[in-house]
Amino acid sequence: MNYIIIEPEADMTSADRAVAITEELFRVSRPDSARHPKDVSRYVFGWMDHPESGERALSVDLDYNIYVHPDNNLDTLISLFPEVPEEERAQLSQFISSSDNFRFGDIIPSTATVRDQQHMQDNGWFPEEVAE
Repeated sequence: MNYIIIEPEADMTSADRAVAITEELFRVSRPDSARHPKDVSRYVFGWMDHPESGERALSVDLDYNIYVHPDNNLDTLISLFPEVPEEERAQLSQFISSSDNFRFGDIIPSTATVRDQQHMQDNGWFPEEVAE
């Protein structure tokens, strides 16, 4: 498993922003116009919270394949990354829009850092179990 720690940005907390990102990734494949009332999810990836800092990280699969629905709208997804240079955001938007599907690992912005299980363990994301 890999993780991307989501930093707060503008008026969004780490938690709010992480949920918005994974929800907008879901909308690439299932925009509101293509949703079914019986859909059981609205997120691509789950998340976890740091037990002390309150930061949130997305639990991501870099090889996860995201299908692109022809009615998708990337405006909100792209707006969730104001720290990414404008040119890069335009390139990511163009890449997604021109694809039938893509590997999630291919759209990670340059400002994001993918962390592995060991990094998360070393940095306190998994509380130590207390022996009884």
